[in-house]
Amino acid sequence: MFDLKSVINTTRIRLCLDCGKCTVVCPVSKYDPEFNPRLIVQLALRQNGRSPVDDKVWSCLSCNMCMERCNYNVEFTDFIRALRHQGLAEGSEVQYSHGGTPQSVMHLMARRDLRQNRIDWLPEDIKVERHSDTAFFVGCAPYFEVIFNDLGVKTTEGTKGALRLLNHARIPFTLLPNERCCGRDLLLMGDAEGFLALAQVNLQEFHRRGIRNIITSCPECYYTLKVDYSRYLEDWDINVTHITEVLAPLVEKGEFSLGSLEQKVTYHDPCTLGRYSRIFDQPRNILDSVEGLELVEMVDNREKALCCGASPWVHCGLVNKQIQKERLAQAGATGADKLVTACPKCQIHLVCAQKNAEDDDICQIEIQDIYALAAQSLLSHEEVK
Repeated sequence: MFDLKSVINTTRIRLCLDCGKCTVVCPVSKYDPEFNPRLIVQLALRQNGRSPVDDKVWSCLSCNMCMERCNYNVEFTDFIRALRHQGLAEGSEVQYSHGGTPQSVMHLMARRDLRQNRIDWLPEDIKVERHSDTAFFVGCAPYFEVIFNDLGVKTTEGTKGALRLLNHARIPFTLLPNERCCGRDLLLMGDAEGFLALAQVNLQEFHRRGIRNIITSCPECYYTLKVDYSRYLEDWDINVTHITEVLAPLVEKGEFSLGSLEQKVTYHDPCTLGRYSRIFDQPRNILDSVEGLELVEMVDNREKALCCGASPWVHCGLVNKQIQKERLAQAGATGADKLVTACPKCQIHLVCAQKNAEDDDICQIEIQDIYALAAQSLLSHEEVK
């Protein structure tokens, strides 16, 4: 899966022209001059797997900004994954964030005999089909809410909002009480075995329940199920759709309407939903359909959007906080009341930066999930009625 020689070919890494565009746009390089994507490539190619992996590979955010600017489509982030996999095999000392709790939970979820109580948060007003070939993939939001309880981030509020929007659109779905983490973070850090264990147990559960279609609101679950599962699982045969791909066309046809909110918001493009999946307009179309809501853009948006500043729960330090501080400052400069995002991890990382700031010079703009906000407009609409 991560054989370095084959990865060198599939990522087109030898096509690197040493032009430096990747370094210029890399948010990590901006604050850490010692992090240089092209030099990491050169060193790895010279060593050809014979020497220990450069520790700098753990600083990469996998934000894909480098690929956005590379004229030869060198897949630097995939190459980094392979180097991380090699590093893990060599026994690299990884600086796990949050005491390694996210990784521990992911590995626990890979157990085939696991039985979870993962939908206790589901309110009675949300209609879920008992049997359906379409499932809504919740992802790790219920676990995040427990792990990051000290931050006060209610990640299931975004999930509840997404489900209420599907109910409002009269789109039937079921939930899977025993779904597992999609494995995205393990894949990003090069843990191929852990990722495949989660992917295979998920596929087994989907087939057991007769699932043919999956809708999800998490950008990382979406990309992983749609792209990575189809790449690494031989018998993957399930259609995967992001919730904005379901709702935005209905908005354009006039078949889906939201309520009203008198607020000014700015939208943060998650890297995985934006640069990876090319979903830029659909979330904005949903926001535009809320009457009274004013959307203002940050200076870096869409393809140029700045990352939330964190990798897969590893090596989060001063550089990451500086990136997050810059992004929050961009949000504050718009004059918006709220920063909204479609990614629970972006929400966690940015709130974490606000809560753990060592100075008062960080923007304390309110941060909310886009689906929670949209569903909130429906509640306002019902109150008016």
